[in-house]
Amino acid sequence: MSIAQRKRITSGMIQIGLVALALAIWLAVMRDFRLDDSFITYRYARHAAEGVGLVYNVGEPVLSTTAPLYALMLAAGSWVIPDFHLLGGLIGALSIGLGAAALSSLLPASASVWVRLWTGVVYASAAPLWLALGMETPLWILLVLLALRLAQAERWSASGLLMGAAVLCRPDAGLPGLLLTGAALVASLVRIGARRRWWESLVSFGLATALPVMAFYGWAWTAYGSPIPATFNAKNAQAELGITGFGPHVTVMEGLARIGASLLGHSLLYLAFVPLAVTGFAGRVSASTALVMLWGLLHLLAYVVMQIAPYRWYYAPLAPGLILLAATGLMWMAQRVPRSAAMLLAGLALAAQIVSFVRIQDVMAHGGANEAMLPIVDWQAYREAGEWLAAHTPEDALIGVAEVGQLGFYAQRTMTDYLGLLQPAVADLLRRDDLYSWLVGYQPDYLVFQRYGGRTGLALYNRFIEFDPWFASSYREVAKFDDPRYVLGPVVIYQRQTPSRPLREWALDVDYDYLRLVGLAVEEPLTAGPGRVRLDWEVAGALPPQVQIAVALLDTPERVQFDGGYNTRHWSGRLSTWHSLVLPEHTQPGMYPVWVSVGVVDGRYVQRTVAEAQVSAEG
Repeated sequence: MSIAQRKRITSGMIQIGLVALALAIWLAVMRDFRLDDSFITYRYARHAAEGVGLVYNVGEPVLSTTAPLYALMLAAGSWVIPDFHLLGGLIGALSIGLGAAALSSLLPASASVWVRLWTGVVYASAAPLWLALGMETPLWILLVLLALRLAQAERWSASGLLMGAAVLCRPDAGLPGLLLTGAALVASLVRIGARRRWWESLVSFGLATALPVMAFYGWAWTAYGSPIPATFNAKNAQAELGITGFGPHVTVMEGLARIGASLLGHSLLYLAFVPLAVTGFAGRVSASTALVMLWGLLHLLAYVVMQIAPYRWYYAPLAPGLILLAATGLMWMAQRVPRSAAMLLAGLALAAQIVSFVRIQDVMAHGGANEAMLPIVDWQAYREAGEWLAAHTPEDALIGVAEVGQLGFYAQRTMTDYLGLLQPAVADLLRRDDLYSWLVGYQPDYLVFQRYGGRTGLALYNRFIEFDPWFASSYREVAKFDDPRYVLGPVVIYQRQTPSRPLREWALDVDYDYLRLVGLAVEEPLTAGPGRVRLDWEVAGALPPQVQIAVALLDTPERVQFDGGYNTRHWSGRLSTWHSLVLPEHTQPGMYPVWVSVGVVDGRYVQRTVAEAQVSAEG
């Protein structure tokens, strides 16, 4: 047997071993792990498999998943494995194992077998990847690594196809796609004069990448009106309000710092990666390693520039470059210090990751603090709440939630969320710092809230609504689900008690200096109890930073009004605000003036009576 044959056999054994390791970690530790956001894509996949379209809510063509290709893969795979959680975990585990094999193959030819094995094992046991299990994250990173490996072998067409698939699994793959486009350009330019078809590398890669992407985007234009996921606008709006996966007002770089602090909190052995990475710069960094590291840095920079609200899995693309850099440092050290010392350092780094899995498993079993690199054990309470909704609500019920993953998947009802992931109009409200209009405008048949340890009031992010008169008179608690492991619970379900009444609309032209009231809609007939008003506005001048809008029904025994403040930074063109009224029980039937006031705190107010609304004795 030749040396080349032995190397191929050894490489194959390493690859099989890494996939087996990933599957073992999944089955032994991570099989019960559920990431709420992954269930959004699972619901898209289930609807696609059922033939109702690649949609979240049936009949609402909105692209709220950033992973359409992953959703289609899940839909196809569900014909064999109908349990989407099991299927998503299997795809993720295989992606991590194959990604470990692909990453180790990107090391220089001079890398020893044990360094390649160490590189793969570190990747296969990296907590940031496993804590994204169920998401498209492990899959799209695998596709990028495979595309890099094929480009390294100058198989540009195959590399481009995989890169195009990666983009359809996650638009973030466009960045490494641009880097490989640059590599293909360089590969073509160095062949000018040396071969006839010198441009072939660039053209082959470019066309192979672009064709699947353009085909999907063309279809998405017709199906959704835009190929850009609705979540992009929602995440930007969330960032402006300070809603992030790490807590209020955490920036991308602060999120990265929290991940590092959390890992060090698991074990100080993670510090073993520091000398490995530092000496990696002293070693000879290969072109592939440099490209993977540049990908991670550009990915991080893009999120900083776009001011996206950070979530834990957004940082996973940093892992491949850091691991390759540490492996380069390990190669450098192995040649200059006793091999036992280098292996000890490598072993300590691996031991740190084992400690992380012990911590993760402990939290999954018993619960624990809400920490950056530990799971949130919400799945039992969310599943029970979702199954209750499926069993106890009409099929046409509208469910309002904060998190639409597991609740929506198990409820199998039309969902709306105040964080704007499902309806672009809600994301626009969020961008205007107007969460109350979502509640009153959509008036869901059922609302699902977390009680945050049972201690705090019900909140639409920064607005506590438990004692809001309209909410208190419109909804009552009907079910509660708790799990001592879920630190943000219990999960409470409220049912709307008031009927949905039609709106009477007026076309208006009422001047409020910088705003013009162009429309009014009032629930009629209004009766004692809760009612709703919609105001349609047109921006008519330079707006102050904050605007107060008050709506009242005059001449009632008690002045009934809603007074709300709005951030106007993103107000432009035409927009609507929703307001609530709660009429006292002794309000007499008749016609009542509708009064609208606009102004600024401690400043000038413009007050107008704009219409008359009818109050009836009963609905």
